[in-house]
Amino acid sequence: MKRLSAILILIAALLSPIALAARTTEVSVSYGIAPAMRSLGAYHHGWHQLDNWGAVNATIDHSFAPNLWVGLSYTYSSSQSDHALANRYGKIVYHGLMANVRYHWWNHGPVSLYSHVGIGALVQYFTPSWEDSYNRNTMAFQVSPVGIEFNPLPSLGLFGEVGYGVQGIAKVGIRLGF
Repeated sequence: MKRLSAILILIAALLSPIALAARTTEVSVSYGIAPAMRSLGAYHHGWHQLDNWGAVNATIDHSFAPNLWVGLSYTYSSSQSDHALANRYGKIVYHGLMANVRYHWWNHGPVSLYSHVGIGALVQYFTPSWEDSYNRNTMAFQVSPVGIEFNPLPSLGLFGEVGYGVQGIAKVGIRLGF
């Protein structure tokens, strides 16, 4: 019963007159495949044969001008290897925090195309089998020249991006606006 009540409240909120007004703030969650941590040696400190499952991202953006969104994003990912260095194994956990800019350069009804860039910090937590755990801090980045957003409801958006960085080479997610 509680689950049904929560779903009905969410639907009512999405369809409310407040949600039908122009949204100025958005919260999104997404999944990115093949983040830069897998391919850039600076992100895995020379470890080899890393098995990376992707990246989970959470973002909050605010519209400061027509078609221009600025915000913050958090990225979580991890990698592990059975052969990190000379038959040694270990795991790396990544936490990224970035400032983002998104510009919608084509709008047609519920569909829009945009570009997205982000830059920030990436904290890497290494747990090798052959020594004590340690942290490294490096720059985080994301460059997505093409993204597409579909808004089936004024307060709900589905999106996908292609680019390169700590959030992945291809990213899909959902946005809620208010």
